[in-house]
Amino acid sequence: MSSIEARRLLAMLAIVAAMPSSTSAAETRALADALRSGRPSCHARIFDATELASHPNQRVAAIMIERTAQDVATERKWGKLEQFDGTPVISATLRVRLRGDPAKHSARLECAESDEGALVCTTPACAGGEIYLGSGGSDAINVSIGGTLKDGRFIGHYIHLDESCEARPGGPILLESGDGDRRFTLTAAPKEACR
Repeated sequence: MSSIEARRLLAMLAIVAAMPSSTSAAETRALADALRSGRPSCHARIFDATELASHPNQRVAAIMIERTAQDVATERKWGKLEQFDGTPVISATLRVRLRGDPAKHSARLECAESDEGALVCTTPACAGGEIYLGSGGSDAINVSIGGTLKDGRFIGHYIHLDESCEARPGGPILLESGDGDRRFTLTAAPKEACR
């Protein structure tokens, strides 16, 4: 392992160590394994017709997060920088297929550590929305669009799924935290599943 890879691994372990105490050691190891520095990865969740029928308010038919060799190279460059609050530590691509739309829409993500230890991801192309990544158990990650405050109140969010960042006929393409689209667990998958 090179010194750069070692620093990236230490940065990832720092993220894991900073997670809330309610997160178990197994969950923190799972997040570190799922988003291990120096290794491309694919995590996906594809809903079949039965699942979609049982969740009529859910717009998401498929959701994937992919880290390529280029993302890993970008993360190594970030690892060489002094780490300040908000400095990205994970680079990835989010792909989403919405119900009734055969196209997959995508957004580049840059993820930094939150105060709570989760990863907060934004799109550098379109300022505004954010999503959160956390441990989903063994080799899985949770994707949250919005979150729950300490008082239990849910705060919704969104992320642009196109790089126009502007309204077009029919409006911008967004992944929003609607009634059926707040939290998804993505499992490790072959890289083909993220394409």
